[in-house]
Amino acid sequence: MARKLAFMGAGAVGSYVGGHLSRSGEDVTLIDPWPDHIDTIKRDGLKLEGTQGEYLVHPRALHLHEVQSLFKDPVDIAFVCTKSYDTVWATTMICQYLAPGGFIVSLQNSINEERIASVVGWGRVVG
Repeated sequence: MARKLAFMGAGAVGSYVGGHLSRSGEDVTLIDPWPDHIDTIKRDGLKLEGTQGEYLVHPRALHLHEVQSLFKDPVDIAFVCTKSYDTVWATTMICQYLAPGGFIVSLQNSINEERIASVVGWGRVVG
């Protein structure tokens, strides 16, 4: 059974990592507060460019008001890829959709694990 991966924040880091994981066959959902960003991903896909070539992927993309749809399909690993000041609300939003045994990975600047742990506990955080 494939793992369900969610990225809270589909900016540079979330889109890059999530896009490449999607390209490799992982079940990826990108979540972002910017409606135009999500609308563009839904409509056009996500274009990845770099030293390994150019790729177009079509991961699932959700507006914040659509996140509740994850209730039917819980997340195994949630990646928080927001600015530091958005860490707590992003963690609070996604933690209610974690599968039993699911955890949160911080793809931030190595100072936010304590903020994430304040919401989900240290046993569910990977920095």
